[in-house]
Amino acid sequence: MKADLNYSPSDVFETLPRPDLTERMDQVGEELHAFRRSVMLEQNLGLTKLYNLVHDQAQTGEDIQRLREIHAEIDYAVVHAYGWIDLDLGHGFYDTRQGRRFTVEPAVHTEILDRLLELNFERYDDEVRKGLHSKGKRKPAMAGAQENQVIDGGLFVPDGALF
Repeated sequence: MKADLNYSPSDVFETLPRPDLTERMDQVGEELHAFRRSVMLEQNLGLTKLYNLVHDQAQTGEDIQRLREIHAEIDYAVVHAYGWIDLDLGHGFYDTRQGRRFTVEPAVHTEILDRLLELNFERYDDEVRKGLHSKGKRKPAMAGAQENQVIDGGLFVPDGALF
C-alpha cells in the first residue's frame, strides 16, 4: 500500500463546509464555462495548456486576462457566500508548491483555510448536538494503515508524509 495522501470524496469533499449556492456564484460559473470553452475552441487548446497560459505572468492577451478576472470574480462570489466580505483576496502571481501561479495572496489563502477549518469544527459540533455522530467513535482503521499525526494546526497526514 502506498503512503500517498488519498483525497476520497467521503473523507474530503463531502466534509468540506460548503456555502449555499448563490445566484452570483451560478452566474459567474456559467460565464467561466462559456468563455473558457470559446477560448479553448478558438485557440485549439486543452484545459491544461490553457491554464498553463493563465498562470504564466508573461501572458497578457485579452482572453487570458479575462479568464484571470473571471476566476477572481468566482473567488469573491464564494467568499461572500460564506459571509466573509472583509477579505481582500489580493489576486496576483505568487509562488506555490506547484510553482508560480495566479491565485490569492498567500496570507489570505491561509486565512481562508483557517476559517474553513473553524467552520468545519462548528458544523461538526452542531451535528454532534443533533445526535448525528458519537463524538468518541472513530472509523475502523484499514488493515496496514499508518497512524496519523497532526501537523500545521490540525491537518492530519500519515506518518512519514513529506511536504
